Amino acid sequence: MKKYTNPFWETKQLHELSHEEWEALCDGCGLCCLHKLQDEEIEDAPVLMTRVVCRCYDLKAGGCSDYPNRQKHVAECTALTVQRASEFDWLPQTCAYRLRYHNLPLPIWHPLLSKTRESVRAYGVHALNPVLETETIDFEDYLITN
Repeated sequence: MKKYTNPFWETKQLHELSHEEWEALCDGCGLCCLHKLQDEEIEDAPVLMTRVVCRCYDLKAGGCSDYPNRQKHVAECTALTVQRASEFDWLPQTCAYRLRYHNLPLPIWHPLLSKTRESVRAYGVHALNPVLETETIDFEDYLITN
């Protein structure tokens, strides 16, 4: 009889995850690639999301075009690391990094549960109608207001 063991994301703390396990938590939604705005003059000002994606975002594939080297191309790219997990409250509420930091379960559409990357888009969890960053774009024109 096969003994059932809970998956790594349920049995390990974030700091115990291997690099591969940490990366597997990412659902590939691309929402972290959206530019954000925050009024730095107001303490605890909310982070406002835009529909503007990083210039390294591949609109067709729906993700970073050069993930391993993204921070070489875009200095502002935020490294989502275990050490910075406490800072992730700006990420979408559906983000597995944020969920697991708060000891919450993964959503049913997460690829680790559904066994397919397509489930993320099927459930509508992705950057909707993203606009690629250009030098002339005004982020405030593309705020997500819902």
